[in-house]
Amino acid sequence: MSSIPITRTPVRPDAEAAIRKRVSEITQIRSPTGISRLITLEDADALYRYFAMPEVSRPIYTIAKPVTPETIRAQIVEKLAERSRGEGLLTASFNDAGEIISHLDHMIWPHWSAAEFGGSRHPSMQSQGSGKAGIFFNIDWVFEQLGIGLLCFTAALDNVRSIRLIDAMGMRRMGEIDSVSPTGSVRRSLVWEMTADEWTEFKLAAGR
Repeated sequence: MSSIPITRTPVRPDAEAAIRKRVSEITQIRSPTGISRLITLEDADALYRYFAMPEVSRPIYTIAKPVTPETIRAQIVEKLAERSRGEGLLTASFNDAGEIISHLDHMIWPHWSAAEFGGSRHPSMQSQGSGKAGIFFNIDWVFEQLGIGLLCFTAALDNVRSIRLIDAMGMRRMGEIDSVSPTGSVRRSLVWEMTADEWTEFKLAAGR
């Protein structure tokens, strides 16, 4: 069982069903920087090549390790099953050559109206100053398009860059948890939470 969210407030059955339906119908996420579409088994080779880059996979505990064609195919199958239940999404953006240049992984708990998302960008696209804008867009998307009420973030204790960014977005630190990877390894992580109303207040205060 997941260690998050820390705050667990059950929602009405009809609200849970609505979230599950919205998630199960998602095929792509449109953003100002392009389209992140649903990953299927046809994309297994491209996803393997992308996740095989240590710069991409090493910091992300939700990526199955070791990264092999078999573990990646299994992860795609599991994420597609999660989508059918309304509990998760795995999407990616592609370049003209059909190679993945970024990915998003959403974990969703419809019965608590809660979610977490993480992702990555190709090493050639990092440190270009657009990462924060992408996170802001995706937070808006989770609250507005999925109808989620609570968003969680986690970061490894030594991930100074992510910790600074999440703190700067006004999210509440909720303590530490053990984050478990798809293959069972464990890392100690900080955890944050923010409600949809808190996000709206933060954006207003920030002039967004």
